[in-house]
Amino acid sequence: MSLALAPWHVDHVAHLAGSIYAAAPGRRVDAARALVDAGIAVHVDVMVPNEGPPRGIDVAELDDIAAQVPPDMLGIHLIGSASGVRRLLPSIPECADLYLPIGIRDRRVATRLWAAVWDEFDDSAPAEADLDGYDGVLVMLLEPGTSGAADLSRLALVETFSRRTAVTVDGGVTPESIDRCRSAGATTLVVGRAILANYSPLSNYSLLEGQS
Repeated sequence: MSLALAPWHVDHVAHLAGSIYAAAPGRRVDAARALVDAGIAVHVDVMVPNEGPPRGIDVAELDDIAAQVPPDMLGIHLIGSASGVRRLLPSIPECADLYLPIGIRDRRVATRLWAAVWDEFDDSAPAEADLDGYDGVLVMLLEPGTSGAADLSRLALVETFSRRTAVTVDGGVTPESIDRCRSAGATTLVVGRAILANYSPLSNYSLLEGQS
């Protein structure tokens, strides 16, 4: 079925990744195809099972999505405890970008490895050793797995990291906040609801619920 993304994306394609978690279950493969057709990278949040809500995207659904997305357009963010993430790693398909909780390093399936950061540096500045082995940092503007408005005060952390490495931002990013994110130094912006919440087949089916 033909699908349409929110039209504002056309001015920002080079800097966007579309968060498939924002699409309704059952419509995520269609959303992935639409993003690829628009030249936008696909970002998949996979949460460690049995570590509490939300459920997120499981490995079986990830495999279905990955079958529709060229590896050089696929980014995978593993969310959960360090031990849980390490258990998931052997089942993760080849991808361009792999986002892991900071402190975990693994390049088996990825071209680029990113340190995902939430509250680890709220009270202290990152040291050089914290970033060793990573190609960049993913700064969450919302707690991973939640939805809501981005906390733009966290762009101060983006500015700090961007002096040293590439930075991706994720969590509540909207067209209105893109310029601020880019000015802070973000090179890639993960968007979900803003590009998918009003995204529907031409028959007005709505993709509802999700995050990012």
